[in-house]
Amino acid sequence: MHAVRRRGAVAAVALGAALASLVMPAAAQGSTAPQHTGAAAQGSWAVDLDAATADRANTAFTAGRLTLHDLHAHPAAQPAGRSYGEYTAPVTALGGGVSALTVRTTATRPAGSAVDTDVRGRDASGGWTQWTTAAPGAVVAFAAPVAAVQVRVVLSAPAAAPAPAVSAVRLDAAAPSPGTGRAAAGARPRTAAPAATATYRVYATREGLVGGTTANGHVIANRDHFVALPSRRLLDANGSRTYQVTVCNGSRCETAPIWDVGPWNTTDDYWNPSGVRESWGNLPQGTPEAQAAYQSGYNGGHDQFGRAVANPAGIDLADGTFWDGLGMTGNGWVTVSFSVAAPPPTTKYWVDTYANAPVYASPTSTAQTGTLYGGTDYVYCKAWGRMIGTSTSYNHWWLRTDPDTGPAKQYVSAYYLSRWGNDEAKDNNGTVIPDC
Repeated sequence: MHAVRRRGAVAAVALGAALASLVMPAAAQGSTAPQHTGAAAQGSWAVDLDAATADRANTAFTAGRLTLHDLHAHPAAQPAGRSYGEYTAPVTALGGGVSALTVRTTATRPAGSAVDTDVRGRDASGGWTQWTTAAPGAVVAFAAPVAAVQVRVVLSAPAAAPAPAVSAVRLDAAAPSPGTGRAAAGARPRTAAPAATATYRVYATREGLVGGTTANGHVIANRDHFVALPSRRLLDANGSRTYQVTVCNGSRCETAPIWDVGPWNTTDDYWNPSGVRESWGNLPQGTPEAQAAYQSGYNGGHDQFGRAVANPAGIDLADGTFWDGLGMTGNGWVTVSFSVAAPPPTTKYWVDTYANAPVYASPTSTAQTGTLYGGTDYVYCKAWGRMIGTSTSYNHWWLRTDPDTGPAKQYVSAYYLSRWGNDEAKDNNGTVIPDC
């Protein structure tokens, strides 16, 4: 779909093909995917639990059911002893504005296991709500009609114990009327909170855990750039930057994606008001439960897992954010500003690529979804991801683009740019391509 093409030499194209073969091992795909359309317009539809373009973290689809892949795997920042996995289905575009959904999840739950179904909506401007966990058969209401929705299934169980399995998730675009009996007994409506837009001062710790895996399946790299918050409400897909926070240590600031859950708690969306906050709604808005436990003995001085809270942390910082972005040398107090979930970028930046390049659903995915032909192409923005190249010629930046084959809004490595150097991502005029 690119109008201008400047073909490189045959040798360059051959080199590009050879490089592509080095970065295409089968693995989980990211969540940037084509939207599903049509079924939602009829008012009721089933969520695809085995979509090729879904974002997966330690899940498998076996015998028609979604379950855990590794019964010992868990996010590095969360307590050991429980296996954990997530499956985020592709976005479903609705036939019209929907103000409420009924969520029905059919699953087997062995003793001690859990299945959570999270839902979020995108309004006409392109902004997403926060994720909301729906009780079985309950209604999730939106403050304003949404034009698209997305579902995330979260599975957990005691380590090595029988895993839960989900056979179906079904959404009804109209909320059931009182007395119809379609909602589970005692299930109360939940309101999906709009994207957070507040600023708080909280205690930050360095996450570290290089080589471990985050809650969204991201493998933590050396001097990585992301943050962890103690709730899934703003947890983004691996490689995505729909939700971000700007963290400041004095005059040093960095805007980073939210790719992990922690520290201490996993249901503490302290940035939300008490009527929306998932847990500990009697605490002041902006006060993490761990801070209250540490400073004033709230909840007996323990977190939700019963552990004695050893510091008041409300955010974890990856090493690159901690050291390089904020210049921190030890844990300390920072200012955290929550960002509005912005619409996808539309400004095009023109770049030259020296060869055909594989594209992927996210900057950390390893399953190729299409190809961007060599020549003059447009990209929208950049995001940090896995390194492509060699020890002397490399790039960690990934550029969001519409490839020539495969779905739109995929990512190509900036390594394929004909200009610039290591870890640079600029257009043909030398303009630094903005972050996604």
